[in-house]
Amino acid sequence: MSRRHDDLLLRRGRLIERIAGQREELRRDFVPVMRASEKVDRVVAAIRSGVGYLGHHALVTSAVLGLLLIFRGKATLRWAGRAYSLWKSWRAVRGVLLTLGGRVRS
Repeated sequence: MSRRHDDLLLRRGRLIERIAGQREELRRDFVPVMRASEKVDRVVAAIRSGVGYLGHHALVTSAVLGLLLIFRGKATLRWAGRAYSLWKSWRAVRGVLLTLGGRVRS
């Protein structure tokens, strides 16, 4: 019985070492993903900050947009359409990521 017990303990020790190695390998493999995610988080935070700023200064924002529409109407509308399209695309991608169980800040 003691020999069998020793064999089980040895096997358990090897499995624990193997698991530790696999965890370390996973950690190394996910470093680039984590870095990319941090960059995206910073960009999203900057965009939110900008949107918040525009929201707090709605009168100035409206005046600038009005002037842009008056002096460069077609170009402004074209860029507004592009921005809207980008926003809709992000919402669709975000929905897919949330469906797959990802963590996405909105």
